[in-house]
Amino acid sequence: MTFPSLKNISEFPQPVQPVISEFASKLIENLNDNVHSILVYGSAAGGNYNPGISNINIAVIVKNLDFSVLNQSIAMVKSGRKHKISTPLFLTKEYILNSLDVFPIEFSEIKQQHKVIFGEDVFKDLDIPLKDVRLLCEQQVKGKLLHLRQAYLDIGSKPPVLKDLLSSVLSDLVPIFRQLIILKGQQPIEQKEQMLGQLARIFSLDLQPFLAIYHDKSKKSVIASHQVEAHYQNFLNQLENLSRHMDSL
Repeated sequence: MTFPSLKNISEFPQPVQPVISEFASKLIENLNDNVHSILVYGSAAGGNYNPGISNINIAVIVKNLDFSVLNQSIAMVKSGRKHKISTPLFLTKEYILNSLDVFPIEFSEIKQQHKVIFGEDVFKDLDIPLKDVRLLCEQQVKGKLLHLRQAYLDIGSKPPVLKDLLSSVLSDLVPIFRQLIILKGQQPIEQKEQMLGQLARIFSLDLQPFLAIYHDKSKKSVIASHQVEAHYQNFLNQLENLSRHMDSL
């Protein structure tokens, strides 16, 4: 099968090229000339893609986004999940431009790491106010800090539950960390482990709990049950230290 209307397919990791091509082609066939552009963002568009583990994130910018568009896309979205394609973002160009102050981090993440496979690059020249990014970063860091404190009071010393919580929080904060590095005038390193080290250097943090949680999540090494609470405490301390830097950004 050929996809003459698609571009940049060869730039994706080999295992996902046919998956992305087929899904994008079906989108265009299904929505016809309502499709303004299609892009892939996240790990599949960068250097952190892990075959069989990483999801494929796709944004579909349409000219008209009424309920019928969602309704006629249900079956296709369900089919895509079998190939680790996350539920696509369906957006309009107008919605993006009018929501930069609401989703500054999400749109910054897409802008910084995406590949267009059909149509116009809507994200390339977006002007996302840094003040909005900074405010949301502060809210996220301080919010996660509060959440972890409250969760510990509710959960107590239950290593498996605490470890899952640390993994989830770190995943949520990775995009925030990238934006904090940008706010300090540096370009985030694409590889996550190295980016965490970059964050620690810039903000004078202890890297150890970040790496321990990341390595456990990626199955590189396992946090033993008797070590979980110490990592939890140190991670809380580092988020507290990071939160103190927020007002100076």
